[in-house]
Amino acid sequence: MQRLLKRPGYRLYAPDSPEARVLLDEQGLSPADLDSALARLERTEGKTVRTIVGINEDGVFGTSREGWHPDLPDAGHQPFIPLLWIRVLELLGRVPGGSTARFVEDGTLPDDVQHSATIDRIAS
Repeated sequence: MQRLLKRPGYRLYAPDSPEARVLLDEQGLSPADLDSALARLERTEGKTVRTIVGINEDGVFGTSREGWHPDLPDAGHQPFIPLLWIRVLELLGRVPGGSTARFVEDGTLPDDVQHSATIDRIAS
């Protein structure tokens, strides 16, 4: 994992890449958990993620376009839907409701995730 952090720039890793699997593991998540969180996002907020563009230390980035890839002529016109890890955990019911809003407002993390290395990096 340390080699990921030493690379310059803001990177997104393909959802099926070894790097993404490491990042999911660090959060205690599986690809099925991620699918469940995205399904709940659609049910509760009406936001549909049809393609996961990438995963990184901050969270998951998707788009509502099915089959999106960077080589599409209008790929840059489709906004990404960002989901911080804390939001994914909230959608799964693993942290209390409202945890994302509190984190965005004042950096407060729920006790359940206080010691997660990735979440701590986001908070700093």
